[in-house]
Amino acid sequence: MGLSQQQANDRMGDGRAALLLPVALLLRWPHSSLGSPGCTPCVIEQLGSCLRREIGQRLREAKSVALRHTANMKCGQRMNSSEKSEVLEIIGGEPANIRDFPWQIRILENGSHLCGGSILSEWWILTAAHCFKSKNESTLEVTHGEENLDTQNLMKIKVDELIIHNNFDSWFYLNDIALLLLKSPLSLGVRKVPICLSEVTDIERWRNCWVTGWGTTVPKRSTETGLQKVNIQLIKWETCFELMPLLTKSMLCAGELEGGKDACQGDSGGPLVCQKKTRKSKWYQLGIVSWGVGCGQKKRPGVYTQVASYLSWIEMETKLSKRPYKHEPDSGYCLLLSSWAILVLYFLMFLLPP
Repeated sequence: MGLSQQQANDRMGDGRAALLLPVALLLRWPHSSLGSPGCTPCVIEQLGSCLRREIGQRLREAKSVALRHTANMKCGQRMNSSEKSEVLEIIGGEPANIRDFPWQIRILENGSHLCGGSILSEWWILTAAHCFKSKNESTLEVTHGEENLDTQNLMKIKVDELIIHNNFDSWFYLNDIALLLLKSPLSLGVRKVPICLSEVTDIERWRNCWVTGWGTTVPKRSTETGLQKVNIQLIKWETCFELMPLLTKSMLCAGELEGGKDACQGDSGGPLVCQKKTRKSKWYQLGIVSWGVGCGQKKRPGVYTQVASYLSWIEMETKLSKRPYKHEPDSGYCLLLSSWAILVLYFLMFLLPP
């Protein structure tokens, strides 16, 4: 019996798959694993579906690589830059180039630096609720695409709406998250790229984590003029809770238990970004700089709002504002295969049940 049209569509997916698959496989994929905590392992009865999802993901990534030089850049992708900037260091950190962290933005209040933030889309900025003492959008602007605050003629965009989490607690910094809706959209490009979000909370899945901002290089000093970055380690929630009992499950810790590396004043609202161990070409925002005890002190890591706890809130609020942001969930299967294995199984999947 021949396949129905629907079955044919399910098996082949996009009609361009046969043409694009060799391109996807020729790219340098170290390996493929899109699993997340609680993911469902692929069993033989579901292998056909798993392979179709895997191939679909490869094709989407191949397309995103081809588009990364255009204004329509995918989230979490950056262009490596060899440019050097001569500015002071932050606590345990080093100078940063905006091309390496193109999702970083700066929030101004009445023309002065207020907080950091990150680009979710051309319309939305993600930041911390504690940055805003009053809900007055008319005083707020964002700047983007420049690492130095002294740059002349900075491009500024007015804020149309400030959305603070309804249950934000300014005493304990609970639900320390906010969104800014811009009056006009960002023109995305090499220096302006949205960051990816993820529901994966297992810190063992992540590597190479960085915090960026214009915060002070030493406590109680003024804000730096150049963008700074610091490479920090994610710390297990249980370990951090023993040191800082006010921690909640919607917070995460990062830094160095021995001290010396941390976010500091002025970095509030900025992103903590990491790469997956299994997908090193993309960057994801795990945290928002929230609070801490001092800066870079021993056994006092920084505390961050855990973005994964608020994905539904972000989608709900952006939808209510008529500029919906849609998070693309990480795949929930645990398939770990080389590119050549994928190529062989691609042809075998037509023999498997859908």
